[in-house]
Amino acid sequence: MFRKILSLFLVWRIGLFLTALLASFIIPVYGNSFPYANVALQVTNLPNWVWGFGGFDGVHYLRIAQNGYNAEFSQAFFPLYPVLINIFNVLPKNLTLDTRIFVDPTYFYIAFLISNIFLIASLWIFYKLTRIDFNHKIATGSMILLLSFPTAFYFGAIYTESLFLFLILCSFYFARTDKFILAGIIGALASATRIFGLLLVPALILEVYLKVKSREIKLKSKEFIKAVIGILIAPAGTIIYMWYLKINFSDPLYFLTSQPSFGAERSSTDIILLPQVFYRYIKIFATVPLQSHAFFSAALEFIFSVVILIAVILLFKKIRLSYFIFIIGCLIIPTLTGTLSSMPRYVLMSFLAFPLIVSALGNSFKYLLFSFIILQIVLLSLFIRGYWVA
Repeated sequence: MFRKILSLFLVWRIGLFLTALLASFIIPVYGNSFPYANVALQVTNLPNWVWGFGGFDGVHYLRIAQNGYNAEFSQAFFPLYPVLINIFNVLPKNLTLDTRIFVDPTYFYIAFLISNIFLIASLWIFYKLTRIDFNHKIATGSMILLLSFPTAFYFGAIYTESLFLFLILCSFYFARTDKFILAGIIGALASATRIFGLLLVPALILEVYLKVKSREIKLKSKEFIKAVIGILIAPAGTIIYMWYLKINFSDPLYFLTSQPSFGAERSSTDIILLPQVFYRYIKIFATVPLQSHAFFSAALEFIFSVVILIAVILLFKKIRLSYFIFIIGCLIIPTLTGTLSSMPRYVLMSFLAFPLIVSALGNSFKYLLFSFIILQIVLLSLFIRGYWVA
């Protein structure tokens, strides 16, 4: 099975490179709608269809990996991914570069490898987790759906997506196989990767509840105590990062308060409810020119959010409760900042519902797959050429 997974990954990865290459001809004007491309990406001397996978958030992770959190507001990005890039970067450095300005190209090479290796590992764990409840055909279809999802190219970019996917899958897999301490340790790593890792805490609590209810685990038994320990360990990654921010920047919530500085119109002080967010987007559709990139981005964010949210709600009675809580948290929590910005990427975390979608669609699955692939080609082309997607 691993050979099949590797073959699937290679076909997808080659497809991304070909799409990125063609994008340079189809979209000749580079958008350059993010900073540091010249000092963190172009310095690699690789073609745009390669270094383009480090765009937007990628440049921040590369700078943190090399220089730490010395740039203002870079604390919005959680530490585990850049720490791994730094640890595994054993390649010879370019000593002629002024690293106060430029990022050594070796950080790009290592980050790119890390993202893609974790994706391969994620596909394997996703298959194993899905096989607990579904047959081989559904598990394989779920992997294909994951790679075909319109924003799945982020798994192969210099983003936390593939690392976070791997950690979430491992935590759930260990919980499903009664290894709760391991699930908690992996959960702690997830909560050091993205704030959404904290959603594993209620998810693991529900997993314990389901196992106690089905009498797989007895109250006050050694297994139950281990499960509680695992739950208590899970938020440690975020707690340690908050402690670091408190010591070094006098603000344990700096990862949150620095968010508005990245221009996504996020609120870090007020909680804004979903109806208010939807109302704001309706006003955008009524006032922003139809042919503008701003209208396209808003429409993309709105459609992805609404469609995936409705799909997950409709699957409520069929999906495992711990999965549902995790997915809903990933979908709703970002909207509390008052925007749907980045939601086309955040909805990737609905992957736990993919086996049910594949099962429900039957032979119609191929039509969804085709439409997803076309949309991924479009969105990847924009991303590679420096235009905001998610």
